[in-house]
Amino acid sequence: MPYTTVFEITQKPFQWWFSAVGLAGIPIGIIMIQIAKKWPSQRRARMTGYFMVVFGSLWSAGAFLWTYSQYTKCVKAYRTQNYEIVEGSVEDFAPMPYQGHQDECFSVQSKRFCYSDYEIQPGFNRSASHGGPIRTGLPVRIAYSSGQILRLEIRSDAVGEPVSKSE
Repeated sequence: MPYTTVFEITQKPFQWWFSAVGLAGIPIGIIMIQIAKKWPSQRRARMTGYFMVVFGSLWSAGAFLWTYSQYTKCVKAYRTQNYEIVEGSVEDFAPMPYQGHQDECFSVQSKRFCYSDYEIQPGFNRSASHGGPIRTGLPVRIAYSSGQILRLEIRSDAVGEPVSKSE
């Protein structure tokens, strides 16, 4: 039976915005430093400004290096076919609540996968509560590496089947 690909790591862009969050502190820190230069009594504001510039820079650089290296590692594993494949029905499905606060997890042939919409991760992470396709009994084929889902395929005859009311 043929499968339909619903996720592939090479089609998911790098989530750069997470590392860019720290950049917001840099202009605020610079403004605080400039204000403190005009009023020498504002030593605390100047020190806070320097802290914000340094912390924002380190946060952005560190977050970028970490997330980008994880992303490129997964893309490289996929492109060089350095991954494992598991095929079967989804079992032990534990959906993530809409508000988050726990990972969505499931097993296929005793291989466990967990992910969340609220975490930065390179692989598949779209939970059922936010429109993801995973549900109990779904026939899937998964290419994975280091716990990350690199490609998710659903058996063609099961694509678009409604979720049962018991889930």
